[in-house]
Amino acid sequence: MVDKVANMENRNSEEIERLNAQSCFMRAFFNGHLVHPSIPRDNLQAIADIGTGTGVWMEEVQQEFETTNVGRNVQFTGFDITGTLFPHQKRPGQAFVVHDAVQPFPDEYHEKFDLVHIRFLSYSIKARQLEDLVEWVSEILRPGGYLQWEEIDAIDAWTIPETSTAKQIIYWLVKERLAKGLAPAATTPTVKALQSRKIEVEDGEVNPMCWTDDLLRIYHLETLSTYNHPSAEVNSMKYQWTTNFVIPLLQSCASTRSAKAKEPRLPWDVAELLAMEAAKIHELVETMKKGPDPKVGEFEVLMTRIVARKAKIFPQDGPWLGEWHGTEARPESRRMED
Repeated sequence: MVDKVANMENRNSEEIERLNAQSCFMRAFFNGHLVHPSIPRDNLQAIADIGTGTGVWMEEVQQEFETTNVGRNVQFTGFDITGTLFPHQKRPGQAFVVHDAVQPFPDEYHEKFDLVHIRFLSYSIKARQLEDLVEWVSEILRPGGYLQWEEIDAIDAWTIPETSTAKQIIYWLVKERLAKGLAPAATTPTVKALQSRKIEVEDGEVNPMCWTDDLLRIYHLETLSTYNHPSAEVNSMKYQWTTNFVIPLLQSCASTRSAKAKEPRLPWDVAELLAMEAAKIHELVETMKKGPDPKVGEFEVLMTRIVARKAKIFPQDGPWLGEWHGTEARPESRRMED
């Protein structure tokens, strides 16, 4: 029992270190902008982080706000499906909540947040659950609030020069995503899910955000590459970040096949094939662990950041033009259509 607890603590420690290093890389990758510049900071009072993990993104944003005298009284809430990585000690202004984001949030969080942040959830959310995630996240956004979403897709990775080892890695990552019901690429389905949400606009009312019944309007969509990135920090951390990102996914892929191969009623030839695949994937993991290798090549990736804003509904004869582009008004909630 003691060994089991120690192993769990070691795994948690490794995951915490990996997530913290990932956040450091992402900060450099987006030129230090933890919150996209198009999102006004002065009026952020409550921020949510979905899939928060260690809460490192919230921690860094809070430190940045305090340093720059912006949003000193912002309340941060991190949500995750498990609390195993939550910090033992949280700073004032932080809260951590165990919640599955593809399920409705408790009423206390409805229309509470000015900004909701999501990063890399496509690796844990099935393709059929994406619209559910967008629906429930939309509910916790205040009218006029912002959604910032960052994703990376396995199909948007390559090496220079192209190598057979790199192709095997991409092949297994995509195959595992499909086997788990995940979309091979997340950006397009995410955009479609964001555009699918509607809001009721009654006679005598206007939705000045887009003049339709769209609930969310995409304000900013950018895809950036690690290739020839202007940041020296990104280039120096690129291999280690890629390794830290890819290895856990490959390990999961190998573990799934190893476990499946041991099922007693599985035909022997199928079990043998699964065991061989697991061994091949394990070899790829060990190769990546050794450090930069010409057999692998240097991975380059694309990452996408989406900024969307939730609609506000105004009386047609009211002062909606200035109010919408300003920050004073927070109209009461409107019923969303399915």
